[in-house]
Amino acid sequence: MDVDSKTEEKKNPQWDIKLTKELVTAVFGAAQWKKAYPSVRSMTDRPEFCHYHYHEALDMMSEYIMSNLTETGLWGVYKDYDEFSYLMLKIRANIVAFVQSLHAVADTCSHMLYYCLALDKLPKPLEERDINAKKVLKLLEQQRDAGHSEYDKLCRLFREVTTGDDYKYLNALTNTSKHRSIVPHELNEDATGRREEKWILFLESFWYSGELFKKTNAREFMQKEHDRIQPLTVNIGLELDEVLKKLRPLKFTTQAIEEIGKEPTP
Repeated sequence: MDVDSKTEEKKNPQWDIKLTKELVTAVFGAAQWKKAYPSVRSMTDRPEFCHYHYHEALDMMSEYIMSNLTETGLWGVYKDYDEFSYLMLKIRANIVAFVQSLHAVADTCSHMLYYCLALDKLPKPLEERDINAKKVLKLLEQQRDAGHSEYDKLCRLFREVTTGDDYKYLNALTNTSKHRSIVPHELNEDATGRREEKWILFLESFWYSGELFKKTNAREFMQKEHDRIQPLTVNIGLELDEVLKKLRPLKFTTQAIEEIGKEPTP
C-alpha cells in the first residue's frame, strides 16, 4: 500500500466485518455470530443498494435532459411522450427503492447491535418484532448507565442516525409511500434564467401524521441524507468493534473468576 492509499484510508476508514466476526465470536461464541451475521451483512448491502438506486434515478434524468430537452425545453417530451412516461416510472421506482433502503438502515443497525452485543441474553430480551432503533437504543443507554461506559460513543452515533429534519422527512416519505400512497414527482423547468438549475426533479408536498411536508428537490434531499447516513454506518461498525475489544478482556476475566470458584477447596 502506498502513502496516498494510506492517507485515503485515514480520511475514509473502512469497516472490516471479518474483524467484527472474530470479536463477536471471541466474546460471545460462534452461535452468537450466526445470529448477528445476517444483519451485519445487510449493513453493507443497504448502502450499496442506496448508491445504485440514487444513481439509476438521477443519471437517467440527467441523460434524458441532455438528449431531449437541452434545445427544446419541456416541449421536447411530446416528441415521444410514451418514452418520457416510462422514464418517469423508472425514476419513481428507483426513488422509492432508495428511500426505503435508506430508511431501513436504522432498524437493520438495531438488529446488528442487538445480536453482536448479545443483548438478547439480557434477563428481559426483546420480542423479535420489537427489535427497532428506538428500543435497542434504549437498551444500549441502559447498559451504559449501568456502568458500561464503553457504550457511550456507540449510543451517540446510533442516536444520530435517526435525528435531524432530513431524517424526519425521510421517515415521513418512506411511511407514506409504503403504507398510503406514492408521493408524486414532477420535472420542473425554469424559464426565467434566474435559477441555478434549469431543470429540477421535485417530490410533491404531502401530509403525514398531521404535518405538511413541502415540495422538495429530490436530488438535493437524496444526496444530503445519503451522505449523512453513509459515513455513520461505517463509524457505527468501527465503534462496535472498539466496544467488543473492550468487552473481550472483561469476558476472559469473568471466566477466570468463575473457574477459580469451581476449584475444589483444599
